[in-house]
Amino acid sequence: MSELTAPAFSKPVHLLNMVDDIEIIHLERVDECCGFGGTFCVAEEAVSVKIRKDRVADHILHGAEYITDVDMSCLMHMEGLLHRDKSTLKVIHIAEILNGGIQ
Repeated sequence: MSELTAPAFSKPVHLLNMVDDIEIIHLERVDECCGFGGTFCVAEEAVSVKIRKDRVADHILHGAEYITDVDMSCLMHMEGLLHRDKSTLKVIHIAEILNGGIQ
């Protein structure tokens, strides 16, 4: 079986589904990254910014209260835009959620 024929599986989503009282928002483009990519954001700044804006907009469009991820650099990349835009959308690492960080 290859990943093309296997059922979709995400370990982070699997773990989040075990947490009571949260709703997981499904985005339009689940396979799209945040656009940070280490040196990619330096070498291709305009593309990186566009990807980040699209990713954040997808969360806002779907009414998310939080953006979570397993990668701190992705979260910081998106949080920078949210902070500049004075957005109420919050960024939280998955470990904080799994540790009971959302009240």
